[in-house]
Amino acid sequence: MKCSVIVLQYNHADLTRQCLTSLLAHTDRRHQIILVDNCSTETAARDLGREFPDVTTVASAENGGFSKGNNAGARMATGDVLFFLNNDTLIESEFLEPLLKRFEENPATGIVGPKLLNADGSFQLSAGHLPSVPREFRDKLIATSLDAGSKRILRRIERRYRTPQQVGWVTGAALAIRKRAFDTVGGFDESFFMFFEDKDLCARVREAGYEVWYDPGSAIKHLRGASSNPRTAMIYRKSQGVYYAKHRSPLERLLLNLYLRTTGKSPDAIASIDTPRH
Repeated sequence: MKCSVIVLQYNHADLTRQCLTSLLAHTDRRHQIILVDNCSTETAARDLGREFPDVTTVASAENGGFSKGNNAGARMATGDVLFFLNNDTLIESEFLEPLLKRFEENPATGIVGPKLLNADGSFQLSAGHLPSVPREFRDKLIATSLDAGSKRILRRIERRYRTPQQVGWVTGAALAIRKRAFDTVGGFDESFFMFFEDKDLCARVREAGYEVWYDPGSAIKHLRGASSNPRTAMIYRKSQGVYYAKHRSPLERLLLNLYLRTTGKSPDAIASIDTPRH
């Protein structure tokens, strides 16, 4: 199978450069690599494609967010499989073949996500159950424990994801999808600027009859948060609301809204805070 690897950037040319360099070092030339510049404001990022003549470049006229930018890259793709890859990632070993093998061996496979590692090589959670109010509270506790350095929780989660398995979602930081499945569901929903678009895509692919897999046979380093925007909290909550409106019950939407209002985490409450702009 042929794969089209799609890397999306908004500024941070240094991250993209090391991502593409590592990607080219570990990718067979029969595969396609696409760099989408999401209307970067930095000249170095806009001009980065000139440094990589073997990479197909796409220049977006506006920064329409993660979904719109990746959809633009997908329209240039020629592969049987699309692999969406964050620019804050590093490839240090063969990563494509284990993923492509899963698509080849099981026609029902729609999406596969690799194991992600932190910069120091430690395990990074990158898959799980689709969101619900109870599940998000549970996942938040787990994430808080992991960020606090809980070795007991880390060992437990790492054991859980030691083997290939079907999951509800895999992160859009490194997500491979059968192009036929991507086209069937209409690609990423562009009403998500950033966050939850990966979970929404996985939910719709599952509804279309495909399977979503996590495969630790492929591993990639993800420098989590290295290219994040300072106003991501508001964007996150808006996207969370869009996801719940599409996929969860009225009761869950009500519970989420009550929680956000009482804790001051609603998009309107966050927007009222004078957050520095960069």
